[in-house]
Amino acid sequence: MIDITQPLGSQTAAWPGDSNFEIDWTLHAGRGDNVTLSRVSFSPHVGTHADAPAHYEVDGPLTGAFELGAFLGPVRVIDARGAKSVDLSLLESLGGLGAARLLVRSVPELRPERFSSDFSPLAPDAADALVRSGLRLYGTDAPSVDPVQSVAMSAHRVLGGAGIPIIENLDLSLAGPGEYDLVALPLRMVEAEAAPVRAVLLPAGSLRLGASEPEEAGRL
Repeated sequence: MIDITQPLGSQTAAWPGDSNFEIDWTLHAGRGDNVTLSRVSFSPHVGTHADAPAHYEVDGPLTGAFELGAFLGPVRVIDARGAKSVDLSLLESLGGLGAARLLVRSVPELRPERFSSDFSPLAPDAADALVRSGLRLYGTDAPSVDPVQSVAMSAHRVLGGAGIPIIENLDLSLAGPGEYDLVALPLRMVEAEAAPVRAVLLPAGSLRLGASEPEEAGRL
């Protein structure tokens, strides 16, 4: 099993201007209290998370509308580090089309404690091709599927408009290109525009989701 989740804590980098992870100790056994209790606050976009369409569309669906079956099952990992963008030509050359789920490694040197704008965003033509190919989930180790300065949020809108969940801020440093099984369930936050995710890769064929409709067996 490969844990592809970035650590979430006070050192985890946030998007510039977004809210960092903070923890306050309401009670603490070390101060004489009978239990230890804490209160945490952070943007749901800090660390590994899944975007809901409400993040980039007015009145878009919130996290409560996530279809869980998309978040577990066969997945393909490709390595696009060094590319200006993940365009259709690159996607084809790396074998990125035709997978039910696709994870893209694009950050040259991943350091979760440092925000990086050096990554390969998903080009709109590639996003369109992925939708047509039947993709169910797209994930990346980058903080966004679009360029940092993007206003149009084209890749977000193309994927989200087709009902394809987006996972960002993965840690794919230990995951070589190839086929795996993915378990990447979002926290059941029903009223937000994004939700934290704990994601792991398993050897391909590890999951037994049912013989009749394997892709639907994860639906809860």
